[in-house]
Amino acid sequence: MTELTKKERDCLVDLGEKEGGKFPTRLVDLAADLSIKSPTALNLIRRLEAKKIVVHEKGMILLTPSGTKFFHEIVENHRVLETLMVNFGMDLEKACALSESIDFQIDHHSIDKMFIKLGKPGKCPHGRDITQFHEK
Repeated sequence: MTELTKKERDCLVDLGEKEGGKFPTRLVDLAADLSIKSPTALNLIRRLEAKKIVVHEKGMILLTPSGTKFFHEIVENHRVLETLMVNFGMDLEKACALSESIDFQIDHHSIDKMFIKLGKPGKCPHGRDITQFHEK
């Protein structure tokens, strides 16, 4: 996985969740979603462009194929981590918040091991599908 900051992760997740919508995300919308100013959002986008995760053309921001893959990996990581924490007794909202703070930093080999140890659950505690992208 490419190394990201927490703000870059949040930006990537926001873009990934909107992908496939009616219109591509605009910088002003991204800034509003992340509760940051447009120049800060532009700085994030430029950093993600340098990492080949997004393209910013004609005012629209799109994930690259590697950005889309990275988004799905983060989602998988988040849901597996959240499931693990809840299964060991952590409150769901605390587990979600903690997962969000580390889901972009853990390698898939470790996540795959956790997924298998959990019995390959089909859904996270929020009821969302867990799709394994790196099955061994």
